[in-house]
Amino acid sequence: MTDQHSPASLSAPSAPAVGARRALPLVRRTLCAASLALLLAAGPAAAVAGGVEWPAAKNTAAQVEKAGLTMLDTEQLAMHIHTTLEVFADGEQVTVPADIGIDRSGPAPRYSPLHTHDETGTVHVESAEWRDFTLGQLLTEWGTPREDTRFGAPLAWVDGRPWAGDADDIVFRDGETITLRYTSR
Repeated sequence: MTDQHSPASLSAPSAPAVGARRALPLVRRTLCAASLALLLAAGPAAAVAGGVEWPAAKNTAAQVEKAGLTMLDTEQLAMHIHTTLEVFADGEQVTVPADIGIDRSGPAPRYSPLHTHDETGTVHVESAEWRDFTLGQLLTEWGTPREDTRFGAPLAWVDGRPWAGDADDIVFRDGETITLRYTSR
């Protein structure tokens, strides 16, 4: 009996006809151009996970106050740590938006001690004092994941270990990765 992957069981692919060899690159270029055109026409929504898009709140100062924090005129660095946040909705990764906790509506930006600068999922804790800052505070600043009625409460992991309690109670620690998984109701 011959193994399915042994050299004896593998046959060489047949060579395409001469005309087909010339047409193949043209077909590939046409398909690539058509795919690119479709992606460009779809715009940013094409990158949204399963139709889930949770942009940063527009009313940043109000959301920060709701989270029990205070807006600062400058970033404070007595406490300066970074945690990575990964969010999934029905198995698709959701982008953690830039500017959670940063108010850019005035002449100069104002900052919550808990904020994001970009869409990498890096959460910055930059405070004038060492204290605990929680995921619940960040989600309140973000304003949307818990308000989206399509999903129930998320399951959470910290550095790959399941979190048994309420995800809101997770305290940010330097270098850790927090993963949230939301599923449809």
